[in-house]
Amino acid sequence: MVRPSMIAAAAALLCGASYAQQTINPIPVTSPVKQGPTINLRTGQRVPKAIAAQKRAALFNCYTNTCVWTGAFFYTGSGDCETYVDEGIIPGGIGDPNAPAGATTDNQIDSFTVGYCANVATGTVDIKVAFYDTLGGQCGGAAPVVPQAAIPVAPNAYFQLPIAVMPGDGTPGGTGVACWTVPILVGNGGFCLQSDGDGVWDNIDDADRFNWAWQFDNPSIAGQAANGVLLAGEPLNSVAHGCTYSVPCGTVNPFGQPCGTGFGQDDAFWTNVDGDLAGDNVNTGVACPSAPGGGTGCYWFGGYPGNPLAGLWLELGSNGSCGGCNGSPLNYCTSGTTSAATGSCVATIALTSGVPSASNAGPAIITAQNLPNQKNGLIFLGQGQAAGTWGPNGHFLCIQAPTQRTPSGTTGGTPAPAIDCTGALSIDLNGVLAAQGILGQTPAAGMVIDAQGWFRDPGSSKTTAMTNGLEVTLCP
Repeated sequence: MVRPSMIAAAAALLCGASYAQQTINPIPVTSPVKQGPTINLRTGQRVPKAIAAQKRAALFNCYTNTCVWTGAFFYTGSGDCETYVDEGIIPGGIGDPNAPAGATTDNQIDSFTVGYCANVATGTVDIKVAFYDTLGGQCGGAAPVVPQAAIPVAPNAYFQLPIAVMPGDGTPGGTGVACWTVPILVGNGGFCLQSDGDGVWDNIDDADRFNWAWQFDNPSIAGQAANGVLLAGEPLNSVAHGCTYSVPCGTVNPFGQPCGTGFGQDDAFWTNVDGDLAGDNVNTGVACPSAPGGGTGCYWFGGYPGNPLAGLWLELGSNGSCGGCNGSPLNYCTSGTTSAATGSCVATIALTSGVPSASNAGPAIITAQNLPNQKNGLIFLGQGQAAGTWGPNGHFLCIQAPTQRTPSGTTGGTPAPAIDCTGALSIDLNGVLAAQGILGQTPAAGMVIDAQGWFRDPGSSKTTAMTNGLEVTLCP
């Protein structure tokens, strides 16, 4: 059963004038942080080390926030009346110039790693987490509804971590804690998170962030060390995206191992206190040890780099696109050269982002590029390769008849009177297929689609020219 405070509603803007960051004190970690067992969420069991290593090796990290502040290791106390909401960016949305090699528009998350400090015994640690494509807004994107009676925003995934096998403190109930990082294998195919929040790069951090929520549902007890979540993030010692894909890592974490600072990680997180009104800086809701006196709102530790970054420890492991399928894009046929009158361009066509999908699971952009500037053209589709000659200079008609046109447009590029090869034409293949079908058929997984660009070339004997061909196979 998800407690109503797990999240409330999406917000347009937080941490603005009425949600200014409030300062709380981080808690020093005074004993070594331990690497805990890998846990299979589906079976609720710990995974043997050799098998865990094999499974982890088959994944790659699409988000890593594991570098820690160089001053010391810290955590923040978490009461059972609180929910934390943090944020980050998984790059790869359509048009994202920050997307590293291997990024996709969505991500099948098969594992995640959390970090926490516990003052309760092994076998009693009660942690819940949830993940969202995006909640929008700053400081976690969460705005509470008071009194909280429901969860207006459904998460992509919600997990009760297996209480019986979560490591805790060998001597609970005192003034010390045991701190752990614990990898979780999701199982059952994992869950899907969109890159850049919705699969499209908006160039607005608040729109491009994913969110995740954290609850430590063991009560912290007054006079004893608090339970809580490990802090992470050290931007000065890790490049953006560090330790994801092929991006270099930083070197500051509790184990002296390579680490990353989460891309898009704010120096703030949202704390939701059960039943409290946001923005009045007073907790009039549930009062539990560790809950901040300011109640529901946006918090930090006074500002990085003089203080720890207000980010929570998290790794997300992915096995690629959510469909387990990338459309198998294949170029074929030959790119000819346009006439000298249009710049002698060698035009090509490619799947530039997204995954071709029969269910229109997200945009799949096909782009004809290196075209003559400021010319009319279009991309047409079919189902079968061909290689019929099309005028001089090595151009071919690369698709069997019958074919299907998509809407025409201008190639754009450098304004006239310049003559160059800066033009391009693009379509969202998934959108076209959802609206038009393909040659009278409904799109289906496994269906092969061919695409080619056609455009004006007044200096050619046919007055038109072609790109090479592109063939894709539709994913589910």
